[in-house]
Amino acid sequence: MKRKFLTIILLAGLISLACTTRVSEWVLLNSLPNPYTLIYFHNSPITESIKKQNLAVKEKIRTANIQFQTVNRPGITGPYYGLYYKNRLFSRYETAGELTGLSSSPLREKIATELMAGKLCVMLYLKTDNAVKDETGLNTLRRAIASSPFGKIITVVELSRNSRDEYHFASMLLNVEDDLKDIQEPMLFGIFGRFKALEPLLGKGISEENINLMISYFTAECSCLIKDDLPGTDILFPHKWENPKTALLNKIIDDNPELGY
Repeated sequence: MKRKFLTIILLAGLISLACTTRVSEWVLLNSLPNPYTLIYFHNSPITESIKKQNLAVKEKIRTANIQFQTVNRPGITGPYYGLYYKNRLFSRYETAGELTGLSSSPLREKIATELMAGKLCVMLYLKTDNAVKDETGLNTLRRAIASSPFGKIITVVELSRNSRDEYHFASMLLNVEDDLKDIQEPMLFGIFGRFKALEPLLGKGISEENINLMISYFTAECSCLIKDDLPGTDILFPHKWENPKTALLNKIIDDNPELGY
């Protein structure tokens, strides 16, 4: 598995450019989330009832970063919906009922609220529901946040990969890389900007050193390298992202100038 964001962290530390806006703030203010595509595949004429069904689906997701299409695909055994991100299939749904909650959920609402309130990032800990494995990584995460000068502006949330209420959200996180679904290890995702999730730290990779590297990325001065090759996967969410609060990071750096370098 690639760890693209670690490479960018190291490069960012070597490049000194004029922009003093920090990565987390710049992405929130300037980077539009990439869209998903939801496709209804069919192999026969679409009935009026299906047209109405699809109109209802479109209405429910219309304010999110997603496009809806219908595609005639001969040879398939029956109609279905496919959710794509950057031309990669994330999920397949046999019925419209399975799409309930696709674009929004309580935890996604909470995370967006934290980002809009000026928090540096949200650290999402995706649990396996194996108590021993999960607690080991959580303890490491708690120590790293407690010892960081930016800990007070980092929100930590936990999510079971088996959550029924957050099924779609967990599925999107497990599609940030194409081989995550089969890995039964805790995962730590850094979420920032307009709901962009970095590639996760996994299992024993959830170390204080790696967590601090992730924090260093969010607090780094933005560079052309980062702007042109921004890492992370956008999460599906219906939000306009207008008028966020001032980044809380700025006051910490103003009060402690040595942290700005």
